[in-house]
Amino acid sequence: MKEDTSLEKSFSCSQTEEVLRNLKGIVGVTRLTEEDKKEAARLEKEADEGVLMGICKGINLGLFEALEKKNVFACISDETMVWPKESYVLILCGSELVGQDVYDETKLQEMKNRGEIVAGNLVFYRNKMNMFKEHKSETRVHLLAMQIPELKACGAIVASPSPPVDIFIREKFGLDPQDSKLGSIIVGVD
Repeated sequence: MKEDTSLEKSFSCSQTEEVLRNLKGIVGVTRLTEEDKKEAARLEKEADEGVLMGICKGINLGLFEALEKKNVFACISDETMVWPKESYVLILCGSELVGQDVYDETKLQEMKNRGEIVAGNLVFYRNKMNMFKEHKSETRVHLLAMQIPELKACGAIVASPSPPVDIFIREKFGLDPQDSKLGSIIVGVD
């Protein structure tokens, strides 16, 4: 039998924590207890019942996936963190994609020139807007796991929490929940 030499299998919990602490823009890391994970899941479920981003109800698939991992870390980030450029916000009406986040400035401009509705980094597909209007109750914002290159090697699931979970994390660190220079992510790894 061939030995598994993949990087994904070679990271330990302590090595993952070290990678997190060394990521640009991460200013604090703590491992969540089982009770913390349950509380974060409860708060996220409550947040999912509300309206996300002023659009519709949502579901933070990335966060729930991260919380299912054996080791879960809460991280505080500052304004120097480099956020992923891949889309992690999808707006779906049933199974139909009606909008998403886009971070490539050239692509955003091209989409705007084509007549798509662009609001910051959110793009709504013009030809899908009738579906969005007619079936708003079936429309959901899906927040996916984020891709952070430095964490791919350890198979980490990285998620952006809702405001209630963000406040919970900041309070764990003893930080001001209103400090706009700080943010948070949840990272889960087996």
